[in-house]
Amino acid sequence: MFDMTERERNQAHAEVDGSPQMLFLVGDFSAAASIPIGPTLPHLEREHKLLPAAFYSVFVHNLGKWMHVYHCSDALEQAEMSMIDMEADELRESFYPEVDRSIPGYLRGRLGMNCSRAVTLLKEIHPGLRAGVARQLVGHLLDMHETSCGYVRAAPYKLMHQVAGLEDYLDNSDGSGPGCLISWHEDDAISTCFNEEMHYVGQNGPLAPAVLLAITLNRPVKKLDTQVRHVFEYAGAMLRSLAAAAKIVEIIRETYDEYLREHRLKSGLQTQPGTPGVWEQQL
Repeated sequence: MFDMTERERNQAHAEVDGSPQMLFLVGDFSAAASIPIGPTLPHLEREHKLLPAAFYSVFVHNLGKWMHVYHCSDALEQAEMSMIDMEADELRESFYPEVDRSIPGYLRGRLGMNCSRAVTLLKEIHPGLRAGVARQLVGHLLDMHETSCGYVRAAPYKLMHQVAGLEDYLDNSDGSGPGCLISWHEDDAISTCFNEEMHYVGQNGPLAPAVLLAITLNRPVKKLDTQVRHVFEYAGAMLRSLAAAAKIVEIIRETYDEYLREHRLKSGLQTQPGTPGVWEQQL
């Protein structure tokens, strides 16, 4: 959900006497895309033992430039915090230990692979990949990385010194909702942690936008033109990057659907609209 508007919640800040008049570009995610990547990873591992880790690192890193990505590291942190005060009997009944146990062998110890190293590896491997899922995925991911290279998340807190009252608004917000969930399989331990966390999202205040850029209207024309150009260049890069990501997600979903058919399983994907925790198939 991406729009340009003077939101009511920000108008009050812009209309204070002496304050600059501002127009805001806001990026919100009211639902998280479900990306069950588990069955896709073996296609990558057959091509190169480090390809799953390199793919995972670059994919998460580039998605993170536009949104909060809930993935294994978030679930591990959540599980660790939740298990601190658990007794032995409670741990045996809990799903939290499964978060760590469920990490695929070819990713264990490599979840934090350096993104620059991973990109270099992808570029080295890509020309030699056979036609198929792995070659398509790596190609789209390199396109995604190229598009988003040089950009960082335009997080709302970066505008606190420009927008009066924004700091108070963010202090009273409940963070921003995730734009996607990367799990191994639907209804796995990561998904369970995600669902648990989503029960509480938004209970302590409104959700802040994932992306916030500002255009100050009452300023010299040249400076205004430069700022407008910057905002639209950012928006264009975001949309092109997410378009490449959507192609990757489509392949991952097709691979997952094939996995379900082979194992005669049914999808656990939620499809009804609602809170930010409800999943959608597309970015």
